[in-house]
Amino acid sequence: MKLLRIALFLIALFSFSVSHADSQRQPDCIVSISGQLRQTVRFGIDAERLWFYWKEQNDQLARLAVGELKADYARVPMNCAYEREEGVIDPHAYGDVIIPMMKTFRKYNPEIQFFASPRPLKEAYDKETESDLIAQNFKHGNIGMAAYPVWVGGHKRLLKKEIRGVQLDKWVRYLADYLNLMAKHGLDIAYLDLMNEDQTMWAGNIDNILYVIDTLPSWLDPGVKMPQIVFPSTWSPHDGMTRFLTSPSVVGRQSEVLQKIGVVSTHNTPDGNRENFKEDDLFTFANAVRAIDPEKELWNTEMHGWVGTRSPSEDILNSVILWRHLEAGFSGINTWLFFGPWKGAGHPMVYSNRRHGPETTAKYEIFKSLVNDMHQGRYVLSESTDDRIVSAVLTKDDKLFVSLLNRSEDSVSIQIELPEKTRIRGNVNVRLWKSSQNVPFPQVSRNKNLHKKENWNYELPPQSLVHFVFRVKQVKNQ
Repeated sequence: MKLLRIALFLIALFSFSVSHADSQRQPDCIVSISGQLRQTVRFGIDAERLWFYWKEQNDQLARLAVGELKADYARVPMNCAYEREEGVIDPHAYGDVIIPMMKTFRKYNPEIQFFASPRPLKEAYDKETESDLIAQNFKHGNIGMAAYPVWVGGHKRLLKKEIRGVQLDKWVRYLADYLNLMAKHGLDIAYLDLMNEDQTMWAGNIDNILYVIDTLPSWLDPGVKMPQIVFPSTWSPHDGMTRFLTSPSVVGRQSEVLQKIGVVSTHNTPDGNRENFKEDDLFTFANAVRAIDPEKELWNTEMHGWVGTRSPSEDILNSVILWRHLEAGFSGINTWLFFGPWKGAGHPMVYSNRRHGPETTAKYEIFKSLVNDMHQGRYVLSESTDDRIVSAVLTKDDKLFVSLLNRSEDSVSIQIELPEKTRIRGNVNVRLWKSSQNVPFPQVSRNKNLHKKENWNYELPPQSLVHFVFRVKQVKNQ
């Protein structure tokens, strides 16, 4: 099967020809690039859940994750199993897989930053061997999505009421123990998420969060860096508004709260596919954060809906969710998840199992095209005159990146208009993904005929995605 996919890719590559010659007819769509700079963007990969991470493929997976893909950060797990019961330490919880993975990441990318996120408590229990224990302690045997051990508090599904309330000093100690442990292994944590969707830990009282932020540094060992705090990582942008920004304990103190938080964050968990994607909620939350602090980092720390599959056409069309996040003003994108099952489900960027792989998805190849050229670049405002075409433009130094997604079943002729007094330097690199080609890799070409042009035409095939990457210069007034 793999040989067949490679053969199809090579056939497509050598049969591919692109013409940017100016068309005689009016284009169906005009994409105008304003030159107006928006947020600086950074991109991360998600190794929070390691269901399909295999130790024997450590180097291969790390090379794909942070070597070939030049991400800014990697989301890694805080494992409840390390101290599931207070005072009972299980060194295997980090020592067997997680710390070796992080060290291998650093080997392939010494600059990679780590973003720690609490992993659900239910993964620290074995449903088969501990079924009686679970039934005795949790309502209906359901642990839920609590992100901290029971002894830290804040758990809403417990049968014993007396340990439900959050224990603030124990919470701080739990976080500090994690940061100190990582530091002992030479692994500094740049970003620390306090929640993972489940908001019961802080119980809507922002003073709980501020206490943790203010107290945590004093619990750290000498030389251990205080990470930037990521919060609230709500279930959805709508929850980001209703359960955070407009929460009674936050209203009237929004500016003060955002000053203490390094990164405001959310997930878009309910948006299971592009048809259910609630774009209005995304823009509402982003606009509300920017209105309080225009420079505040705003991340989706678990971006759902853009799913790596065995069907590249789905990866192409679902990428609209990525482009809409950037348009809304999000400055950090953490795709979910990086490691996925060989059969192609569960949001993977790469497929893997013990006997096959790893093998990349079209989602991975599309993301790599964006990230490797534009990490820590700036989003640029652009406009499409046709709803079928979703445009996204970014810039870094003198390089311009133009992404165009054709969601329709028809070919669309597009005229691309550069900002005033902007000219192209050198060749234009063209990367094209077509739904009709069942391969994850783009068809790559270069065009040498666009020097000194302010605009050009391009015929975008049905249900396809194209990335143009080129260098530009500003023309001086004569």
